[in-house]
Amino acid sequence: MKKKLVLLSVLGAAGGLLYALESQHKRNRSTNAEKEGDSEGGSGNGQSANRKQRGSRQTKAAASTARIENGEASIRDEGEYVIDDQGTDQSEASQILRRIRDNAFEANDEKLALALGRPTEEIEKWTSGRGLIDGDVILKARTLAMQRGFEI
Repeated sequence: MKKKLVLLSVLGAAGGLLYALESQHKRNRSTNAEKEGDSEGGSGNGQSANRKQRGSRQTKAAASTARIENGEASIRDEGEYVIDDQGTDQSEASQILRRIRDNAFEANDEKLALALGRPTEEIEKWTSGRGLIDGDVILKARTLAMQRGFEI
């Protein structure tokens, strides 16, 4: 029994090491291919020249979670800050937190604050619409809602 356990442990460690080495090899290969493409300059298929041209004409701020419309990130007005990839803005986030607090935490800010790992004062600001809610809080809140069995 002990021999089997040791053998399985060794095989598991070897498999993990092999996976890590293969992943590193793939990353190195793609990095080397990019470097070779950049060193060619304008010759070849022109991908590196196109990449440089796109980088120089970028005028809008990059947004990793923005929706893509016509090949560009659609960024809303500053007052309409989008929190997550689902397009949740501050007012929707505040409503979500209020619903979760009322339905899952007996309308108690302290209990919701404890569950989210945040101070009670922050929860009070967020549910009243005065504070800026970040994506991490909404993600945690949605997870809490799922765990407690209700839809938001």
